[in-house]
Amino acid sequence: MMEETRTRTAQGLTTLPTETVHAIVNPVAGSGRPARAWPAVRRRLESLGLRVEEVHTTEPGAGIALARQLVERGARELLVIGGDGTVNEVVNGCVDAQGQPIGPVTITIVPCGTGRDFPRLFGIVRPEQAVDLLRYGQRCRVDIGAIRFRACDGSSRQRYFVNMADIGLGAETAAWVSQSTKQLGGFLAYLVGAMRTILRHRPAELTIEIEGTTVFRGPALMVALANGRFHAGGMRIAPMASVTDGKLEVFALRHVSRFALLGSLLPAVYRGTHLGHPAVEHWTARRVAVRSVEPVRIETDGEVVGTTDIEAWVAPKALSLRVPRGACDGSA
Repeated sequence: MMEETRTRTAQGLTTLPTETVHAIVNPVAGSGRPARAWPAVRRRLESLGLRVEEVHTTEPGAGIALARQLVERGARELLVIGGDGTVNEVVNGCVDAQGQPIGPVTITIVPCGTGRDFPRLFGIVRPEQAVDLLRYGQRCRVDIGAIRFRACDGSSRQRYFVNMADIGLGAETAAWVSQSTKQLGGFLAYLVGAMRTILRHRPAELTIEIEGTTVFRGPALMVALANGRFHAGGMRIAPMASVTDGKLEVFALRHVSRFALLGSLLPAVYRGTHLGHPAVEHWTARRVAVRSVEPVRIETDGEVVGTTDIEAWVAPKALSLRVPRGACDGSA
């Protein structure tokens, strides 16, 4: 295990790792935000006596391989400089097929992406917070979601998600946002994408099973599987969700008119007041399956990965994360 040094500061007793901190940087996240924000954070960490070694992702999926290589070589502290998609890749590199960590590694998020919904749960909203997280933060073990789906080549694949997976409308929005300019920032990029997708998206015939029991069958515009509370640049899609309760919050949006979606439901989702709408169904589950007549797109943490059918479940306490003290339950 990494040795630690205790340094007396004006603010009290500080714990700093004395060995190397490894940083995985996605240079294209958030329209290049890491290039603007990360160098100053790195200099501050080095001024505190930390040795920082960084690697850069060069293509989609590279974060998985980089994280796995670093952990297998003994890395114990990983900084992730990017957005939710980068965090997703790093976590997939740190966990095995059974949902168990491949090593005693702790992740610190340096939020530099478009949506930044997962770190928002813990009040981590600025890149420079990483310094205080390493000095004063606490290690928190949080749940992640696991999902088995159909890949583009027709094969069955498994992937983990830290924050949210969804089917249909949300996945189509994520696909548009990933191909568009992100200069607008997360909130506006996802808002514009959602409005555009609503005007074009059609419902799909879906069947939802919770713990093996069918709870829904019929036309639906979207199904969301929430580990965290926020989604798509700040939508409060699952205000009751907890990352430490061993459960997923499952939502289905029944077929409604575009007028209702744009006029009432979309604004309500940003406020977190959509749960009482008659078109919104909600369940809590440890395991869920969604089946469809025709393949429907799915996304995990903002990245489109494949199509239905899917099975999803919780991998409890699979991730060790540095968070502000008192924010371990994700209610910051």
